[in-house]
Amino acid sequence: MRRFQSISFTLLLLCFTLPSMAQGTAEVWLNKAVEQFQNKGVEVVFRINEEGFNIGGKLLMEGNNYHFDTDEMKVWYDGTTQWTMQFADDYAELYISNPTLEDQQSINPYLVLKNYKNHFTASDGTEKTMGGKPVHEVILTAKDERQELSALHVYIKGDGSLSAMHLIFPDHRIYKVDVRSMRSGLTFPKQTFTYSEQAFPADEVVDMR
Repeated sequence: MRRFQSISFTLLLLCFTLPSMAQGTAEVWLNKAVEQFQNKGVEVVFRINEEGFNIGGKLLMEGNNYHFDTDEMKVWYDGTTQWTMQFADDYAELYISNPTLEDQQSINPYLVLKNYKNHFTASDGTEKTMGGKPVHEVILTAKDERQELSALHVYIKGDGSLSAMHLIFPDHRIYKVDVRSMRSGLTFPKQTFTYSEQAFPADEVVDMR
């Protein structure tokens, strides 16, 4: 479970007002990225690479709710309760919790973008090309070396959509999140963010509330 918890910081934080254009370029670019998550729902299809380990998945977010889906793990969060289901050798374990904001970040690194000011310092990187399109690199560096995530490199397209994120941990592990597609302005049914026992029966349930 640690691998995917670490992917956090590998795809939730908001509650801050947008800075003015007088602020640094890095913050202006980050605001453009955050705006993608502020208007209705968003769907992000991604692929994660970590030292040869590859996994694809999808993230759905709307307001404070989210659903994270890969072949090995599914997560539902309805704003209060989080259900985390892990699959291994045809065995499904379900963990139920009322996570703190920090706990949520361990599942969803996009939350870091929403409230980066609390834990990171933003600076401009370099202009790059990804997938044949120009992107702007923003580097988020942890203010406290005891944080689980040391740095986050965010690659943002001109329209504010994300191209990639590189998560760097204190032990020098690097998780590369490649954003394959991103749609915003969506609306999802309420049940999208709640666990269904009928659809996904669990072999074991661990209630940590």
